[in-house]
Amino acid sequence: MKLLTNIAREHLGGITTTNNSLLSFLAGQKCPVVGLEFETARSMKGPIAMDGADPELFEHYIVNIHDFPLDSIIAASANIEEIKNNFQPVIEEIGRLIETTRPDVVLINGTSYFPWLIAIAAKKAGLPIILRYHGVSSKEKSNLPEEMRNKFLKIEKSFIDLADTFIFPSRLCQEAVEKEVFDKKLSNAYVIPNPVQAPPAGDQELPHRKIGAVGRLFWIKNIEAFFRLHEILTEQSWEHSASLVTEANDMKNLPPTIEYFVPMENKKIFDFYQSQGIIIAPSHFETFGNVPMEAVCMGVPVLVSDQMGCAEILIAAGLGNMVIDFSDLEAAASRVKELCGQKVPAEAVEKIRKMLDPDMINGRIHKILQQVLNK
Repeated sequence: MKLLTNIAREHLGGITTTNNSLLSFLAGQKCPVVGLEFETARSMKGPIAMDGADPELFEHYIVNIHDFPLDSIIAASANIEEIKNNFQPVIEEIGRLIETTRPDVVLINGTSYFPWLIAIAAKKAGLPIILRYHGVSSKEKSNLPEEMRNKFLKIEKSFIDLADTFIFPSRLCQEAVEKEVFDKKLSNAYVIPNPVQAPPAGDQELPHRKIGAVGRLFWIKNIEAFFRLHEILTEQSWEHSASLVTEANDMKNLPPTIEYFVPMENKKIFDFYQSQGIIIAPSHFETFGNVPMEAVCMGVPVLVSDQMGCAEILIAAGLGNMVIDFSDLEAAASRVKELCGQKVPAEAVEKIRKMLDPDMINGRIHKILQQVLNK
Protein backbone atom coordinates (compact mmCIF):
# COMPACT_ATOMS: atom_id res chain seq x y z
CA MET A 1 0.00 0.00 0.00
CA LYS A 2 1.27 3.45 -0.95
CA LEU A 3 -0.36 6.44 0.76
CA LEU A 4 -0.77 10.03 -0.40
CA THR A 5 -1.55 12.62 2.28
CA ASN A 6 -1.39 16.37 2.79
CA ILE A 7 1.20 17.49 5.33
CA ALA A 8 1.98 20.70 7.21
CA ARG A 9 4.87 21.94 9.30
CA GLU A 10 3.46 24.59 11.64
CA HIS A 11 4.47 23.98 15.26
CA LEU A 12 1.03 25.09 16.50
CA GLY A 13 -0.91 22.95 14.05
CA GLY A 14 -2.65 19.70 15.00
CA ILE A 15 -2.12 18.33 11.50
CA THR A 16 1.66 18.58 11.93
CA THR A 17 1.63 16.70 15.23
CA THR A 18 -0.72 13.91 14.17
CA ASN A 19 0.89 13.52 10.75
CA ASN A 20 4.41 13.22 12.15
CA SER A 21 3.16 10.53 14.53
CA LEU A 22 1.45 8.63 11.72
CA LEU A 23 4.44 8.98 9.37
CA SER A 24 6.75 7.52 12.01
CA PHE A 25 4.39 4.58 12.50
CA LEU A 26 4.05 3.95 8.76
CA ALA A 27 7.84 4.07 8.34
CA GLY A 28 8.02 1.23 10.86
CA GLN A 29 5.52 -0.66 8.70
CA LYS A 30 7.68 0.02 5.62
CA CYS A 31 4.67 1.76 4.06
CA PRO A 32 5.65 4.30 1.36
CA VAL A 33 4.08 7.76 1.67
CA VAL A 34 3.70 10.72 -0.68
CA GLY A 35 3.39 13.97 1.26
CA LEU A 36 1.80 17.00 -0.43
CA GLU A 37 2.49 20.36 1.18
CA PHE A 38 0.84 23.57 0.01
CA GLU A 39 2.74 26.83 0.38
CA THR A 40 1.24 30.28 -0.10
CA ALA A 41 4.53 32.18 0.28
CA ARG A 42 7.13 32.76 -2.41
CA SER A 43 9.88 31.51 -0.12
CA MET A 44 9.92 29.28 2.94
CA LYS A 45 12.25 27.57 5.41
CA GLY A 46 13.27 24.00 4.74
CA PRO A 47 10.91 21.31 6.10
CA ILE A 48 12.86 20.52 9.27
CA ALA A 49 9.91 18.53 10.60
CA MET A 50 10.44 15.96 7.83
CA ASP A 51 14.27 15.86 7.94
CA GLY A 52 14.38 12.41 9.54
CA ALA A 53 12.19 10.75 6.91
CA ASP A 54 13.60 7.83 4.93
CA PRO A 55 13.85 8.96 1.27
CA GLU A 56 13.12 5.38 0.22
CA LEU A 57 9.74 5.57 1.93
CA PHE A 58 8.81 9.26 1.92
CA GLU A 59 8.39 11.52 -1.11
CA HIS A 60 7.81 15.18 -0.27
CA TYR A 61 6.28 17.56 -2.82
CA ILE A 62 5.62 21.27 -2.24
CA VAL A 63 2.85 22.81 -4.35
CA ASN A 64 3.39 26.57 -4.37
CA ILE A 65 0.12 28.47 -4.77
CA HIS A 66 1.11 32.02 -3.83
CA ASP A 67 -0.42 33.21 -7.10
CA PHE A 68 -3.83 31.74 -6.19
CA PRO A 69 -5.01 34.04 -3.37
CA LEU A 70 -7.90 32.30 -1.63
CA ASP A 71 -9.85 35.33 -0.46
CA SER A 72 -9.75 36.96 -3.90
CA ILE A 73 -10.80 33.75 -5.64
CA ILE A 74 -13.65 33.11 -3.20
CA ALA A 75 -14.89 36.71 -3.50
CA ALA A 76 -14.71 36.70 -7.31
CA SER A 77 -16.46 33.35 -7.72
CA ALA A 78 -20.25 33.20 -7.85
CA ASN A 79 -20.46 29.55 -6.75
CA ILE A 80 -18.45 26.47 -5.87
CA GLU A 81 -18.03 25.47 -9.53
CA GLU A 82 -16.40 28.80 -10.32
CA ILE A 83 -14.10 28.40 -7.31
CA LYS A 84 -13.13 24.97 -8.61
CA ASN A 85 -12.53 26.33 -12.12
CA ASN A 86 -10.32 29.12 -10.78
CA PHE A 87 -8.19 26.53 -8.98
CA GLN A 88 -8.08 24.23 -11.99
CA PRO A 89 -4.32 24.67 -12.66
CA VAL A 90 -3.61 23.59 -9.07
CA ILE A 91 -5.97 20.60 -9.37
CA GLU A 92 -4.24 19.58 -12.60
CA GLU A 93 -0.83 19.81 -10.93
CA ILE A 94 -2.03 17.58 -8.10
CA GLY A 95 -3.39 15.17 -10.70
CA ARG A 96 0.01 15.13 -12.41
CA LEU A 97 1.70 14.30 -9.09
CA ILE A 98 -0.81 11.53 -8.46
CA GLU A 99 -0.12 10.08 -11.90
CA THR A 100 3.66 10.31 -11.29
CA THR A 101 3.75 8.88 -7.77
CA ARG A 102 0.95 6.31 -8.24
CA PRO A 103 -0.48 6.08 -4.68
CA ASP A 104 -3.06 3.43 -3.81
CA VAL A 105 -5.08 5.38 -1.24
CA VAL A 106 -5.45 9.01 -0.10
CA LEU A 107 -5.68 10.25 3.48
CA ILE A 108 -6.89 13.85 3.59
CA ASN A 109 -6.32 15.94 6.71
CA GLY A 110 -8.82 18.75 7.31
CA THR A 111 -11.54 20.38 5.21
CA SER A 112 -9.94 23.63 4.08
CA TYR A 113 -9.38 24.35 0.42
CA PHE A 114 -6.03 22.48 0.27
CA PRO A 115 -7.65 19.13 1.19
CA TRP A 116 -10.58 19.94 -1.08
CA LEU A 117 -8.32 20.38 -4.10
CA ILE A 118 -6.54 17.11 -3.35
CA ALA A 119 -9.88 15.32 -2.96
CA ILE A 120 -11.11 16.57 -6.34
CA ALA A 121 -7.94 15.38 -8.09
CA ALA A 122 -7.90 12.05 -6.23
CA LYS A 123 -11.57 11.41 -7.02
CA LYS A 124 -10.92 12.04 -10.69
CA ALA A 125 -8.05 9.55 -10.55
CA GLY A 126 -10.39 6.95 -9.04
CA LEU A 127 -8.51 6.63 -5.75
CA PRO A 128 -10.20 5.71 -2.44
CA ILE A 129 -10.28 8.71 -0.07
CA ILE A 130 -10.33 8.84 3.73
CA LEU A 131 -11.08 12.24 5.28
CA ARG A 132 -9.59 12.79 8.75
CA TYR A 133 -11.16 15.80 10.39
CA HIS A 134 -8.90 18.53 11.84
CA GLY A 135 -11.08 21.53 12.55
CA VAL A 136 -14.54 22.06 11.13
CA SER A 137 -14.03 24.60 8.34
CA SER A 138 -17.62 25.87 8.36
CA LYS A 139 -17.42 26.57 12.10
CA GLU A 140 -14.06 28.30 11.79
CA LYS A 141 -15.44 30.53 9.03
CA SER A 142 -18.74 31.26 10.77
CA ASN A 143 -17.61 34.79 11.72
CA LEU A 144 -17.29 35.78 8.03
CA PRO A 145 -19.94 37.65 6.03
CA GLU A 146 -22.81 35.39 5.00
CA GLU A 147 -21.88 35.13 1.32
CA MET A 148 -18.29 34.08 2.08
CA ARG A 149 -19.42 31.77 4.88
CA ASN A 150 -21.86 29.97 2.59
CA LYS A 151 -19.17 29.34 -0.02
CA PHE A 152 -16.87 27.71 2.55
CA LEU A 153 -19.80 25.66 3.84
CA LYS A 154 -20.52 24.37 0.33
CA ILE A 155 -16.88 23.38 -0.07
CA GLU A 156 -17.07 21.38 3.14
CA LYS A 157 -20.44 19.87 2.21
CA SER A 158 -18.95 18.58 -1.05
CA PHE A 159 -16.74 16.14 0.90
CA ILE A 160 -19.80 13.93 1.39
CA ASP A 161 -19.49 12.99 -2.29
CA LEU A 162 -15.69 12.96 -2.37
CA ALA A 163 -14.68 10.87 0.66
CA ASP A 164 -15.30 7.14 1.04
CA THR A 165 -14.64 7.08 4.81
CA PHE A 166 -14.49 9.65 7.61
CA ILE A 167 -12.33 9.72 10.75
CA PHE A 168 -13.32 12.09 13.56
CA PRO A 169 -11.11 12.83 16.59
CA SER A 170 -14.13 13.06 18.92
CA ARG A 171 -17.84 12.39 19.14
CA LEU A 172 -18.34 16.14 19.56
CA CYS A 173 -16.78 16.66 16.13
CA GLN A 174 -18.77 13.90 14.44
CA GLU A 175 -22.07 15.10 15.85
CA ALA A 176 -21.38 18.72 14.86
CA VAL A 177 -20.46 17.72 11.29
CA GLU A 178 -23.45 15.40 10.88
CA LYS A 179 -25.84 18.05 12.16
CA GLU A 180 -24.40 21.30 10.81
CA VAL A 181 -22.57 20.27 7.63
CA PHE A 182 -23.94 17.08 6.06
CA ASP A 183 -27.39 17.05 7.70
CA LYS A 184 -27.27 13.25 7.92
CA LYS A 185 -25.82 10.43 10.02
CA LEU A 186 -22.70 8.86 8.57
CA SER A 187 -22.42 5.08 8.44
CA ASN A 188 -18.87 5.13 7.07
CA ALA A 189 -17.29 6.96 10.03
CA TYR A 190 -14.93 6.21 12.91
CA VAL A 191 -14.10 8.15 16.08
CA ILE A 192 -10.36 7.95 16.79
CA PRO A 193 -8.69 10.55 19.04
CA ASN A 194 -5.44 12.22 18.13
CA PRO A 195 -2.34 10.47 19.48
CA VAL A 196 -0.11 12.02 22.13
CA GLN A 197 3.54 11.16 22.62
CA ALA A 198 4.71 13.31 25.52
CA PRO A 199 7.51 12.63 28.02
CA PRO A 200 6.39 11.02 31.28
CA ALA A 201 5.41 13.25 34.16
CA GLY A 202 8.44 14.33 36.19
CA ASP A 203 8.79 14.28 39.97
CA GLN A 204 9.25 18.02 40.33
CA GLU A 205 6.57 20.15 41.88
CA LEU A 206 4.55 22.46 39.64
CA PRO A 207 4.42 26.22 40.26
CA HIS A 208 1.22 27.25 42.06
CA ARG A 209 0.76 30.67 40.51
CA LYS A 210 1.63 30.32 36.80
CA ILE A 211 -1.06 30.04 34.12
CA GLY A 212 -0.27 29.31 30.47
CA ALA A 213 -1.94 28.89 27.10
CA VAL A 214 -0.89 27.91 23.58
CA GLY A 215 -2.71 29.02 20.44
CA ARG A 216 -3.08 31.38 17.53
CA LEU A 217 -5.11 34.54 17.98
CA PHE A 218 -7.80 33.12 15.75
CA TRP A 219 -11.30 33.91 17.00
CA ILE A 220 -12.38 30.29 17.47
CA LYS A 221 -9.45 29.64 19.84
CA ASN A 222 -10.96 32.26 22.18
CA ILE A 223 -7.58 33.40 23.54
CA GLU A 224 -9.37 36.57 24.62
CA ALA A 225 -10.91 34.47 27.42
CA PHE A 226 -7.39 33.68 28.64
CA PHE A 227 -6.60 37.41 28.70
CA ARG A 228 -9.81 38.11 30.61
CA LEU A 229 -9.09 35.31 33.11
CA HIS A 230 -5.72 36.91 33.76
CA GLU A 231 -7.47 40.24 34.39
CA ILE A 232 -10.05 38.69 36.73
CA LEU A 233 -7.41 36.88 38.76
CA THR A 234 -5.43 40.12 39.03
CA GLU A 235 -8.54 42.03 40.12
CA GLN A 236 -9.06 39.37 42.80
CA SER A 237 -5.51 40.01 44.07
CA TRP A 238 -4.48 36.44 43.19
CA GLU A 239 -0.81 37.00 42.44
CA HIS A 240 0.31 35.02 39.42
CA SER A 241 2.13 35.18 36.10
CA ALA A 242 0.60 34.45 32.68
CA SER A 243 2.32 33.16 29.53
CA LEU A 244 1.13 32.56 25.97
CA VAL A 245 2.75 30.72 23.08
CA THR A 246 1.49 32.20 19.82
CA GLU A 247 2.57 33.29 16.34
CA ALA A 248 5.04 36.19 16.29
CA ASN A 249 2.75 38.24 14.07
CA ASP A 250 0.01 37.97 16.68
CA MET A 251 1.97 39.62 19.48
CA LYS A 252 1.26 43.23 18.60
CA ASN A 253 -1.07 45.23 20.84
CA LEU A 254 -1.55 42.38 23.32
CA PRO A 255 -1.75 42.76 27.12
CA PRO A 256 1.72 43.85 28.34
CA THR A 257 1.39 41.89 31.59
CA ILE A 258 1.52 38.55 29.73
CA GLU A 259 4.80 36.93 28.67
CA TYR A 260 4.82 35.80 25.05
CA PHE A 261 6.73 33.03 23.29
CA VAL A 262 6.91 32.09 19.62
CA PRO A 263 5.99 28.52 18.56
CA MET A 264 8.69 26.05 19.57
CA GLU A 265 9.82 22.53 18.84
CA ASN A 266 8.48 19.58 20.84
CA LYS A 267 11.13 19.44 23.57
CA LYS A 268 10.76 23.13 24.33
CA ILE A 269 6.98 23.08 24.33
CA PHE A 270 7.07 20.17 26.77
CA ASP A 271 9.40 22.22 28.97
CA PHE A 272 6.91 25.08 28.71
CA TYR A 273 4.06 22.90 29.95
CA GLN A 274 6.04 21.82 33.00
CA SER A 275 6.99 25.40 33.78
CA GLN A 276 3.30 26.24 34.25
CA GLY A 277 0.88 25.43 37.07
CA ILE A 278 -2.00 24.97 34.63
CA ILE A 279 -2.60 25.04 30.86
CA ILE A 280 -5.82 26.76 29.80
CA ALA A 281 -7.66 25.99 26.53
CA PRO A 282 -10.84 28.10 26.17
CA SER A 283 -11.74 27.41 22.50
CA HIS A 284 -15.27 28.19 21.31
CA PHE A 285 -15.03 24.89 19.42
CA GLU A 286 -12.22 22.46 18.73
CA THR A 287 -12.39 19.01 17.18
CA PHE A 288 -9.87 17.67 19.69
CA GLY A 289 -7.17 19.76 21.41
CA ASN A 290 -3.63 18.36 21.28
CA VAL A 291 -2.08 20.97 23.59
CA PRO A 292 -4.06 20.22 26.77
CA MET A 293 -3.73 16.48 26.17
CA GLU A 294 0.06 16.76 25.88
CA ALA A 295 0.15 18.80 29.09
CA VAL A 296 -2.09 16.47 31.10
CA CYS A 297 -0.04 13.46 29.94
CA MET A 298 2.89 15.13 31.73
CA GLY A 299 0.93 15.55 34.92
CA VAL A 300 0.16 19.24 34.37
CA PRO A 301 -3.45 20.19 35.17
CA VAL A 302 -5.54 21.73 32.41
CA LEU A 303 -8.79 23.62 32.12
CA VAL A 304 -10.51 23.07 28.78
CA SER A 305 -13.73 24.25 27.18
CA ASP A 306 -16.63 21.82 27.16
CA GLN A 307 -16.74 22.54 23.41
CA MET A 308 -13.42 20.76 22.81
CA GLY A 309 -13.27 17.11 21.77
CA CYS A 310 -10.55 16.31 24.31
CA ALA A 311 -13.06 17.03 27.09
CA GLU A 312 -14.39 13.52 26.37
CA ILE A 313 -10.98 12.05 27.25
CA LEU A 314 -10.70 14.03 30.48
CA ILE A 315 -14.19 12.99 31.59
CA ALA A 316 -13.49 9.32 30.76
CA ALA A 317 -10.35 9.51 32.91
CA GLY A 318 -12.27 10.93 35.86
CA LEU A 319 -11.02 14.49 35.36
CA GLY A 320 -14.34 16.20 34.67
CA ASN A 321 -13.31 19.03 37.00
CA MET A 322 -10.87 20.08 34.27
CA VAL A 323 -13.76 20.77 31.85
CA ILE A 324 -15.82 23.97 32.08
CA ASP A 325 -18.10 26.33 30.17
CA PHE A 326 -15.95 29.39 29.49
CA SER A 327 -18.98 31.64 29.08
CA ASP A 328 -18.82 31.98 32.90
CA LEU A 329 -15.34 33.41 33.40
CA GLU A 330 -15.84 34.04 37.11
CA ALA A 331 -16.45 30.30 37.60
CA ALA A 332 -13.48 29.53 35.34
CA ALA A 333 -11.25 31.80 37.46
CA SER A 334 -12.31 29.95 40.61
CA ARG A 335 -11.53 26.62 38.96
CA VAL A 336 -8.10 27.89 37.88
CA LYS A 337 -7.27 28.72 41.48
CA GLU A 338 -8.39 25.25 42.59
CA LEU A 339 -6.37 23.37 39.97
CA CYS A 340 -3.24 25.47 39.46
CA GLY A 341 -0.14 23.67 40.69
CA GLN A 342 -2.06 20.52 41.68
CA LYS A 343 -0.37 17.65 39.88
CA VAL A 344 -2.72 15.32 37.98
CA PRO A 345 -3.16 11.97 39.80
CA ALA A 346 -0.83 9.32 38.36
CA GLU A 347 -3.64 6.84 37.70
CA ALA A 348 -5.53 9.42 35.59
CA VAL A 349 -2.38 10.28 33.64
CA GLU A 350 -1.75 6.59 32.95
CA LYS A 351 -5.33 6.08 31.78
CA ILE A 352 -5.12 9.00 29.33
CA ARG A 353 -1.73 7.91 28.01
CA LYS A 354 -3.22 4.50 27.21
CA MET A 355 -6.25 6.03 25.49
CA LEU A 356 -3.98 8.26 23.36
CA ASP A 357 -1.15 5.78 22.75
CA PRO A 358 0.35 6.56 19.29
CA ASP A 359 0.99 2.93 18.32
CA MET A 360 -2.59 1.94 19.15
CA ILE A 361 -4.14 4.96 17.40
CA ASN A 362 -1.91 4.87 14.33
CA GLY A 363 -2.47 1.13 14.10
CA ARG A 364 -6.22 1.77 13.89
CA ILE A 365 -5.68 4.37 11.15
CA HIS A 366 -3.45 1.94 9.24
CA LYS A 367 -6.11 -0.77 9.48
CA ILE A 368 -8.78 1.57 8.11
CA LEU A 369 -6.52 2.52 5.19
CA GLN A 370 -6.11 -1.15 4.35
CA GLN A 371 -9.84 -1.84 4.68
CA VAL A 372 -10.75 1.03 2.35
CA LEU A 373 -8.12 -0.08 -0.15
CA ASN A 374 -9.39 -3.67 -0.15
CA LYS A 375 -13.07 -2.79 -0.70
